[in-house]
Amino acid sequence: MNQNISHAEMDGILKNLEDDYIRALDGNDSTNIEEFVEQFLYDSWHYNDRNIESIQKVMSRYSGGEIHANTFSGSFQKMVDHLQKKLASLDEDDQYPMVHSPLGASILVAFVDGLVIQYYTAVYTVDDLKEATPHFKQIILNALRMER
Repeated sequence: MNQNISHAEMDGILKNLEDDYIRALDGNDSTNIEEFVEQFLYDSWHYNDRNIESIQKVMSRYSGGEIHANTFSGSFQKMVDHLQKKLASLDEDDQYPMVHSPLGASILVAFVDGLVIQYYTAVYTVDDLKEATPHFKQIILNALRMER
């Protein structure tokens, strides 16, 4: 589902977050799903910790109506679509059926975002998330191996 959004109308911080996300995906030079998921998790913990204020500002602007829902969802969907393409490109042997469906990226994003919310609410620290990353990786890989 590719939504076109006008970057001219986009909140500047949201645009920076979107650009950072796309750059991080493109910069993840993993050659297989296993390496990619692990690096994605570590990158997510680091990025969210480093950019918590910007992310909170964007979420506040969105919830306050300053960022239009279509702009926000379009930006988010662009990031998920990019992740979906990256995941599918790394699974040439079709070992992870879910990455070839629209749900593949959503599974990864939902899992990571759920943990990030718990980080924001002080359930976990970044060190806690890093320590548990090998376990989280296995859970995600098991989910991506499921048949649609």
